[in-house]
Amino acid sequence: MSYCASIIHRYGRFFLKALWQARWLMVLGLLFSRALASSPVGPWAPPSDGLHHSPLFPASVVSRSTSPQAETPVGRAAATSSPGLEAMRAAIGPVHTPSLQALAAALGLSSSQTGRQAFDDSTLGMETLSGLEGGEPAAVVKWRASHDAQPEGEPDLYLLSWDGKAWQASYLVTAAHALTLQVLPVTGGTAPLFAVIFFRGIAAVPYPVIFRFREHQASRVWDGRSDTSLYAGYNYGSIQFEKAGSGDVPVMIATGQADPGLLVFPTSPEQGGRGFQAATVYAWQNDAYVPLRTEYTRNRDYILYRFIADLHLHDFKAAYALIDPQRFLKSDKPTLQLFSERVQDVWPEFLDDRIFEVPAEPEKGSGSHPFILRLGDDKMNVYHPTFTGGPDDRLAGLERTESAQ
Repeated sequence: MSYCASIIHRYGRFFLKALWQARWLMVLGLLFSRALASSPVGPWAPPSDGLHHSPLFPASVVSRSTSPQAETPVGRAAATSSPGLEAMRAAIGPVHTPSLQALAAALGLSSSQTGRQAFDDSTLGMETLSGLEGGEPAAVVKWRASHDAQPEGEPDLYLLSWDGKAWQASYLVTAAHALTLQVLPVTGGTAPLFAVIFFRGIAAVPYPVIFRFREHQASRVWDGRSDTSLYAGYNYGSIQFEKAGSGDVPVMIATGQADPGLLVFPTSPEQGGRGFQAATVYAWQNDAYVPLRTEYTRNRDYILYRFIADLHLHDFKAAYALIDPQRFLKSDKPTLQLFSERVQDVWPEFLDDRIFEVPAEPEKGSGSHPFILRLGDDKMNVYHPTFTGGPDDRLAGLERTESAQ
């Protein structure tokens, strides 16, 4: 089984389980794209749901407008060449027909290595790429110059385009088994764009690389894997693109499992299904995608994370907004001052630089949301929060016990 297929098999249950949580992300993406289409981009502002939301990057990196020049200057530089490009051109040179079958045969690819599923599951393969300009046949190919010798390393990825007389070849990137292709929705008159999206690691973090297609050649215009990129992918994530009404480059929406840091969740979706989802919208600015806005699902794990994060910052007012004051403080006359004093006296560990964890093995059938703090000497604190329930779910209590690890 290929790497891509193993990811799909291993995490298929996670995606199904999280589908109901992710439905709001699809709606969120549509709302963001419509907002971008109807108004210029302003500074990030938190939504009015009573919770504190934080962008992944400072608002200063986002310009005031997404309106580009008449022709956004992407795709000016030619794509990087590769040692196999001349071998590729020599292999496809004798093919004087737009037939994809003839093209595959010239590259030594069998019928089992062509098509979307075969492309995903094979080390070498070819997939048709539809939606580029002119409607002429085009395909993306994973190929080695001497694949019969099975050299070490990954094959290269090429775009092949029929120009009416012959096939033209462009080197894209070094290929990996786990990748997908998307043609981006662009406005009329704009040269087509397409994305190669790589999935890295056992958590299948997506990394997009954007190419422009012009005169039957592809050129790389932005690489989310670059050290200078402001892109940050999510575990078990996905990427989608939506038209931007005021620009010729679409907005990019990255979704997946949030990694908040102060509250560490199990690394595998098979270990309890804890955590919360995140969605970040990226807008095209100065020849790169920059983060515009981030939203999170408002579930109980997110409430716990915000509670821990606000206390970590000594923001007692924000943390107080996350609790049911009477029930949490067990007082008929709760106040913010009483809450801050109670935290300092009873839970001072939340005010320090401590990392809390969600246990990998959930308490079966409990429906609770425990988390722990390792104390050393094989001891740990175990926290059992309770919640009010309902649409305005808040912390109703927090019990702490000490236990052996």
